[in-house]
Amino acid sequence: MTRLLTVENLTVGLPRGADRPNAVEELSLHLDAGEILCVVGESGSGKSITANTVMGLLPKGLPVRSGRITFEGDSLLDLSAEALRERRGSRMAMVFQEPMTALNPLMRVGDQIAEALAVHGKGSEAKARVPELLSAVNLPDPAAIARMHPFRLSGGQRQRVMIAMALALEPALLIADEPTTALDVTTQMQILRLIREIQERKGMGVMFITHDFGVVAEIADRVAVMQHGRIVEQGTAAEILNAPQHPYTRALIAAVPHGAAPERQAILPAPVLEMKGVTKTYQRGGWFGARAVVKAVHAADFTLNKGETLGLVGESGSGKSTLARCVVRLVEPERGEILFHGADLRPLSRQGWLPYRKRIQMVFQDPYASLNPRRSVGRAITEGPVTHGVPPAEARARALELLRLVRLDESAMERFPHEFSGGQRQRIGLARALAMQPELLIADEPVSALDVSVQAQVLDLLAEIRQRLGLTMLFITHDLRVAAQICDRIAVMQHGAIVEQGPTAEVFGAPKHPYTRALLDSIPGRGWTPPVLTESA
Repeated sequence: MTRLLTVENLTVGLPRGADRPNAVEELSLHLDAGEILCVVGESGSGKSITANTVMGLLPKGLPVRSGRITFEGDSLLDLSAEALRERRGSRMAMVFQEPMTALNPLMRVGDQIAEALAVHGKGSEAKARVPELLSAVNLPDPAAIARMHPFRLSGGQRQRVMIAMALALEPALLIADEPTTALDVTTQMQILRLIREIQERKGMGVMFITHDFGVVAEIADRVAVMQHGRIVEQGTAAEILNAPQHPYTRALIAAVPHGAAPERQAILPAPVLEMKGVTKTYQRGGWFGARAVVKAVHAADFTLNKGETLGLVGESGSGKSTLARCVVRLVEPERGEILFHGADLRPLSRQGWLPYRKRIQMVFQDPYASLNPRRSVGRAITEGPVTHGVPPAEARARALELLRLVRLDESAMERFPHEFSGGQRQRIGLARALAMQPELLIADEPVSALDVSVQAQVLDLLAEIRQRLGLTMLFITHDLRVAAQICDRIAVMQHGAIVEQGPTAEVFGAPKHPYTRALLDSIPGRGWTPPVLTESA
């Protein structure tokens, strides 16, 4: 194979006061044409810094202290800004993790792709090339998509637009930085297959950055594992996936949800929450377009028993979060019954709902957005109980106990949300919900944005707390591997309706609905069984 990219002994510094001297330290790797190299590691391991250094996109505060990067025979670190800009886009391109921040919200999609062509002197080809590129990434009706602004597209469609833009000038190197992390399993699988297909067709070299070993199993030829800015292990995908040598690699693989649903003891029927015929609609359009009624939730019937965890699974837009928000009255459904211990919550006034607020609590997907950045962690946890009449001293003692329960130090009481990692903030959100001593906990995608090892810790913590406190839980997720690990029963949602439900082992082992089968078939690395690792392995 032709050597495309070589990184030798690269060291990139961090600003003074950071948790370590260098973001990347003495890093060496290579990528051949026609190969996919997966760079794997948790947040803060230096994966994205490595990619940005190759692309010449490092912030000014991060100096390259030593090393060499060779691409197609040229030393990238020695090129002028103009020469590097000429190669960026034409010979090497990057797909970013969050396309909504990488795309200009004020420009139509087609104009943004045309601009990339024009910058490199191929603006005259834009009229023909833009629909061709959008079609190449399997977007429906390319002409219509080209006229849309990014906010009108779904996450998966925006990611496809980013890939189309990156491929506009047929680069030799494509760097994909966590391009599927926040996507549903079916969309994620479509993007992975698309990248593999284009890579094989064009003979590109792809550096694919991820923290998910399921993705690695699906797409990688070779793997480099990063920890604290260093590569701790690298080799072929088969070697790393099936016989990992470094303790950190083994720990990451051990934390991957295996997707197999164990047999669980049946829960005795004792309904805590019953949803009957709940319907919520939204009106879309108006002003300059036709008004349409969208059924966000309909035919949503299920029963959640005491001490049980019910997993509500489905893609984005399936109605999962809307249904959960109906329970806690953040959304008002038009029809149906929401029975909590037999009492219908739907007709209650705001005042009538107050007694139930303490008994039903919710943990949100983004803990940073749901925590007030101006309030200390201690105040965030104690505020609810104090509002409901608990003496401040008792509420504080309970908060300290909960911090220990979610494995955070008591010093967290006086700190603020921005001082914590994503996984730690999720633990704070969990402690805040538990401070109300609820009977029902609703967890809305609580681990979807977390690294696999932090995700495993939070899931273990939820299982332990549920066991210790006898909680009943409605667990919302689009990751079926996670659902298999934590849920007693599964309810699958599609287009606002529950299309299948039953015991987890039954739904996973013998799915009845075509949509459920499609979700299961889209789990990344479904054909790979993580090895059973021992301390001496």
